[in-house]
Amino acid sequence: MNILKTFLMIAALALAACPAAAGQDLALTWDEARKLALQHNPSVKAALASMEQAGSSYLASLNSYFPSVSVSHGVSRSGGDLRDPSNSWSASISASEDLLNLRTVSTVKSSRISKEKAEADYLAASASARQALTGAFTDLLFAQRRVDVQKKILNIRVENAKLLQLKYESGMESKGNALYTAALAENAAVSVRKAERQLTAAQRALLEAIGLEGVRQVKALGDISVPSYSLADSEVENALEQSPRIVSAKKTLEAAKERAASARYYAYPTLRASGSYGWTGDSEFPENKSWSMGLSLSLPLFSGGPTYYFNNLSANKKALTAAEENYRAARISLAASLRTGYEDYQSSAETALASASLLRANEERYKEAQIKYMAGKISFLDLENVEQNFVDSDLNQLDYARTAHSRKASLEQLLGVGVEK
Repeated sequence: MNILKTFLMIAALALAACPAAAGQDLALTWDEARKLALQHNPSVKAALASMEQAGSSYLASLNSYFPSVSVSHGVSRSGGDLRDPSNSWSASISASEDLLNLRTVSTVKSSRISKEKAEADYLAASASARQALTGAFTDLLFAQRRVDVQKKILNIRVENAKLLQLKYESGMESKGNALYTAALAENAAVSVRKAERQLTAAQRALLEAIGLEGVRQVKALGDISVPSYSLADSEVENALEQSPRIVSAKKTLEAAKERAASARYYAYPTLRASGSYGWTGDSEFPENKSWSMGLSLSLPLFSGGPTYYFNNLSANKKALTAAEENYRAARISLAASLRTGYEDYQSSAETALASASLLRANEERYKEAQIKYMAGKISFLDLENVEQNFVDSDLNQLDYARTAHSRKASLEQLLGVGVEK
């Protein structure tokens, strides 16, 4: 009777384990999830805003090539012991422009480089967001599938518990084996509930990766089979020039070069032209005219201090050396990561495909073992071993296929595939 009570408890647990997903708020394909992330993901939107900010700053810096123009109009009142108070009005328009200022040119170049780096940083942020989204979406796909697999295992365990209970009651099986199958069924019910909690966590993770709020449940629609992927040497070479992380490192190097050049310009002369036209008098619209034009040539001698120029130039040269080495390291790292990552993907994909064959074989062996056990040709221990192999293969296949998906997503992130694609 204790075994029967245990079995009834297992059945109740199995009913309680049914997912409360009948009223899901969202059912998304990969393309739909990607488009939503492009609209809502905070990191993508922040990187886009930073890129647009850098673009606006560059456009603002271009104005340093244009003349500076100002207009003024004022009045003052003065007097003293020996003269009566009087008003003095003035109005003027003035303009000035740098004819030679290499530091201004360098500033504009640096702003352009910053804009291009921000564009590369946006693509890198988009690629990272896509990898996180891919991981969350795939995790949800596999979490959904794991719940189904665990329920299938639970059904197998429950049926075995029923069978062993009947055989025990008829004196054809030991009490220990009956208790053991009941315990296996109870543990299987626990595994179902655990898988459902993992499913809920995967749903939250996907919504977070998309950037959505106020949605409680989401379902992923897609294929969990082993993904096919190939990476040619030409793609690796292309990535060493066009990958966002390499472009960003290259722009950092260009910025360091420009700062080193700008440090030299502190010793260069500047030439500035200016002119003004004005009116003065004792009425609001004065008639006394005046004008001026001029050129100003300046040569800095100790701008910033006696040793500033040399130390500043040395510091920027060292920064340039560091940027060159960082750029070289980025290229070496990316090439190695791509090749190693592709080899890891190939290993995981081959393992997953081989595991699928093993799963089919173990499933067939389990069906055959059931028939043999019912015919009395094998013992319960033999059946249990075959059953455990089948269960392990089913769960392992999910893990192996998930690993292959993860390796593929990592490669795409390294190549700079963004959430836009």
